[in-house]
Amino acid sequence: MPGVAVALVLTADEPAARRAGEELFPAAEHRLLTRQDLRPAAPFEGRLFTILGEQPAGSCVGLVVPVVWRGAAAAAFAAPLRLPTGTLLAVADHVNLELRGPLSGRWPAAVPRAFPALTGIYQPAVVRARGGARVYSSGVVVAGVADAGRLTPFEAGALREAGVFVVSDSLVPSAIVAAYYGLTLAACGVPRADDNDEG
Repeated sequence: MPGVAVALVLTADEPAARRAGEELFPAAEHRLLTRQDLRPAAPFEGRLFTILGEQPAGSCVGLVVPVVWRGAAAAAFAAPLRLPTGTLLAVADHVNLELRGPLSGRWPAAVPRAFPALTGIYQPAVVRARGGARVYSSGVVVAGVADAGRLTPFEAGALREAGVFVVSDSLVPSAIVAAYYGLTLAACGVPRADDNDEG
């Protein structure tokens, strides 16, 4: 999808994510969101719902969030690829291990309940380096977890069984809200060191 234009980028409010967002999408409008903003506590509340709800249906929105490599499988994967430090990951899909999402909980009475299809939500071909860091774009699947720095026993076991070793606590809620509003995402993960390996 090289012809897709990204006019808006949501970026996690962390230095590495801000740099990556500016390098990948230099012409777009950038909005910084905190981890709390990227994880709405209730349906239709908070900045994520407000910002994405204002976008025209069918738009592709950029998203740049931190991800963490987990477990020995991550090292085994990265070594043969010779991924240099600072390589960004274009997200192709996710697995939601958190078992909760931004559409869980009490809905406003006037809004009919609906859960969007997530097929085709990610547009990895749109995430292209324009200088600076390299982008690895060969089908990265990210697991959505409650806290990327501290996995629950269920999350750690599910990661091992699925062979998924990149996790984020900020990606999946954004994907669900974007899909609800009929948007797609050019999502990029910015790897952080895993200093609490439980997977």
